[in-house]
Amino acid sequence: MEYNYGNLIKVERMRRGIKQSVLARGICSISYLSKIENNQTSPSEEVLELIFERLDIEVPLYFDLSEQVDKVKNEIREILKDAILTRKDAGGQKDLEKYLSNPVVTQSKELYITLLMTLARFGMMPGGDSKYLTEIGWIEDQLDFDNKIRYTIMSSLKLFQKNERDGSLKLLEDLNEALSKSHIPDWEMADIRYIMGGLYYKFTDFLQAIENVRFALAYFQEHFYVERIVESHLIIGLSYKRRKRYTDALTFYEKAVKIVSATDLKNYYGMLYNNMGDIYSLLGEKEKALEFFIESFEYKVEIGSKLFSVLSLIEVYSDHNDSDGVIEWLEKGESLIKSDEEEFESFLHHFDVYTNYYREYNQEKLIYSLKKAVHYFESFDEYLYTNKYALWLARELRKSGKYKSSTEYYEKAITIMSIWD
Repeated sequence: MEYNYGNLIKVERMRRGIKQSVLARGICSISYLSKIENNQTSPSEEVLELIFERLDIEVPLYFDLSEQVDKVKNEIREILKDAILTRKDAGGQKDLEKYLSNPVVTQSKELYITLLMTLARFGMMPGGDSKYLTEIGWIEDQLDFDNKIRYTIMSSLKLFQKNERDGSLKLLEDLNEALSKSHIPDWEMADIRYIMGGLYYKFTDFLQAIENVRFALAYFQEHFYVERIVESHLIIGLSYKRRKRYTDALTFYEKAVKIVSATDLKNYYGMLYNNMGDIYSLLGEKEKALEFFIESFEYKVEIGSKLFSVLSLIEVYSDHNDSDGVIEWLEKGESLIKSDEEEFESFLHHFDVYTNYYREYNQEKLIYSLKKAVHYFESFDEYLYTNKYALWLARELRKSGKYKSSTEYYEKAITIMSIWD
């Protein structure tokens, strides 16, 4: 068994914000401590005991616990596998944190890294703590090939969440070459490919999104992980929609609806019906679009989710110049948004635009709200709405005789459309 004392010391020291000079004082030289932390030397038991005492941690030294490593590793990995494939991840990170004080984990380098990697993956889930991804970064040089792949996909996702898109995409591209050489198990590879597909969708590379999610879908279907199957159908459908292959998109949404109707995953109806309404709207089938959007509104529970249906309904009525329909759903949206205007800021921008056009047309106010909307959505790389409001703004500016400004916004919209293409 390869001992883990170096990694444990380094991570614990950095968790506590202690400098190497402070930890080493009176025990050993700073350079010697650095070698210990990087697993470049095997220190004496006396030195280790003094370091652990200063860090206020208890670690048994040099006991032969190698027989238990595989057992504990399997326990940790099974917790992750179950959470990933069934989406039942509530409390999983807390359960895993109990292993941090397990003597087998603290001694075994392989097991310690496995635990940190698993905790980091839970940290990527809703409500998870991302601090463990940072801690893995402290010992990145100790990772083997497969763990570097795991670290890379999580780092790419983290960078995307921080809106550092270029760095995220670069890591994603690096993964494409590495995956074929890995020995990562099939269930985990499916999860990695699913995450990659979701990220590629965000980067508007819809072919890559479809290819990666199809890879994941094949595994989920073979083993009948229904929630993951529905999620995969959704992303593939969204990608086909963005490629303007509306019939293909509708096919995948309908497949997802069939699965949901045969299971207890009723919470997906709202999202699926909203997306199906989008397709019918794009196909010019107003009544069907309205039917699905209203259904989606009824199924949804969370305010933010309901507001997406409201916005979709407003857009359909607007596309068909039905001002009464727009105003009716504006009122419903505004009543929902009153609960927390700061949280739902994006919808405020949408509603302001439609208010100034439909309630009482005021070109000056409309141009102002459109400029704010373009600036807001552009800052979040929301190309769809940046393009939509930039075109609308260009038309209004042209009507008011501001041709130079109008041209600037037309050019902005053309640039965005070229990115999509």
